[in-house]
Amino acid sequence: MTESSANISKKILFVDDEVLLLEGLKRQLRKEFNITVAEGGEAALTIMADHGPFAVVVSDYNMPGMDGIEFLNAVYQRYPQTLLVMLTGRAELDVAVNALHHAHISRFINKPCPKEILQETLTSSLEQYRLRMSEQLLKAQLQQANLQLNLLNDHLETLVTQKTRTLQVQYHYVAKITQMNNSQAIINALVNAASDLTQLRDITLWLSPQLDGQFTCHYPIDPEPSAVYAESSPERVIATALADKHIGPRITLDKDALNAVDESLFCGQPFMSVELPGKQGVLGLLNLAGDDVQLETETLEALTGIADVTATALQSHWHREAFDDAQDAIISALAKLSEYRDPETGAHLLRLKKYCALICRFLAKTDKYRDIITPEFTADLVRSSPLHDIGKVGIPDAILKKPDRLTPDEFEIMKTHALIGGDTLRTVYDKYPSQSFIKCGMDVAYGHHEKWNGSGYPCGLQGESIPLVARILALVDVYDALTCRRVYKPPFPREQAKALIAEGSGTHFDPDIVDAFLNNEDEFHQITEQFADIV
Repeated sequence: MTESSANISKKILFVDDEVLLLEGLKRQLRKEFNITVAEGGEAALTIMADHGPFAVVVSDYNMPGMDGIEFLNAVYQRYPQTLLVMLTGRAELDVAVNALHHAHISRFINKPCPKEILQETLTSSLEQYRLRMSEQLLKAQLQQANLQLNLLNDHLETLVTQKTRTLQVQYHYVAKITQMNNSQAIINALVNAASDLTQLRDITLWLSPQLDGQFTCHYPIDPEPSAVYAESSPERVIATALADKHIGPRITLDKDALNAVDESLFCGQPFMSVELPGKQGVLGLLNLAGDDVQLETETLEALTGIADVTATALQSHWHREAFDDAQDAIISALAKLSEYRDPETGAHLLRLKKYCALICRFLAKTDKYRDIITPEFTADLVRSSPLHDIGKVGIPDAILKKPDRLTPDEFEIMKTHALIGGDTLRTVYDKYPSQSFIKCGMDVAYGHHEKWNGSGYPCGLQGESIPLVARILALVDVYDALTCRRVYKPPFPREQAKALIAEGSGTHFDPDIVDAFLNNEDEFHQITEQFADIV
């Protein structure tokens, strides 16, 4: 049964076979969350059938009878909108990958789990569930509206055309923002959608991400934005409306009552402010400007609906972006599963990130790559570069840690790390295709040992058939290997390393990337010196 917009579930179900743990979690979290507990998977499924829907299900991994993966998969089949979290004492990589692949979980956390992390996980999951259900409700409303449109007669053709257009804008907008992975993209999409709906170009967006009453201009972007405060003042109409919370969902402004401060929030003649409602107050104002503007009721309702969905999405993304650094740390920790087995690599991962950023910065300024190497491309490569050698977890220690040159048979085994790493990340990407950095990590894991002339491995790809991210990683990985100490060799002198990279242009390496390296070799050397391994 579909939930109504006013009754989207906030219920959370914890499932474990340890009764004392369940009771402890319930006591610990019941003040902030609506908690239900179940002892084992079978009991949990019964509770969900009788007392659902549940927004979030948090399950243990090891349980008698139905284990965590089997249980969460059953929940996904019956309640695909529910957010699934695995809370377990087992931290092996195979458990995490298996859970991601088979249990459709959105988060994997270890127990004992600090209360703060558990609270953050539950809050984020509830927000994601709310966004999913809001999209589902909006789609249902759109379907119902389209049904009604089909009943209109030819005399209402103008109304049908207008309503259809606004519904299409709403539908495409919601579908688009669910695929976006950062708040700035959502902000730009909101402004574009508002402009498309209203045919107005003079639009500003003022937001208060902290919900602290301080609003700054997020569109158009101002390098030194001024601020407006939601404090009651008879001289400031907008500030008074914000402080008194009388603005929602939209207000047509009395132009004669506005002073210079109010007018500064608009790009032109003030027409209307549309509220972005937050959970604890007004999250933002979409300000429209224009002379003698007339908007149809359907357009205003569509604009209000888009603002409401945007507010939900922005809160979710801001919450997630606040933890991006923590997520990057987790990615680095995952990558270090292989590095810890080869301790001589030291700051290898950090250097690779910085080298990749240098290459991208240079290529992004060239005509050939200007439209390819975007800020998102660079961010994905820098973020996922530590995953290139994750496949080494599947290589035996006798080969991985061997101080001497590998035999031909041993080298063939070592070469399989590219496939192991790429295949591991592919299983994650297949389930979460919106995560572009996972796709990037998969490409570098598969392709960082491919060579420009086709003599590399594992697939023998040639030229531009090798993903660009892998071609970049291939060069910086070799450069780092040349310039750093290994158990089997001292670091190569700077000039010798530079010459070997140049010599590989057109055979081992993409000539464009070699050119980028040579133009930034001084900075490469500075990074090598600054972040050298501690001997």
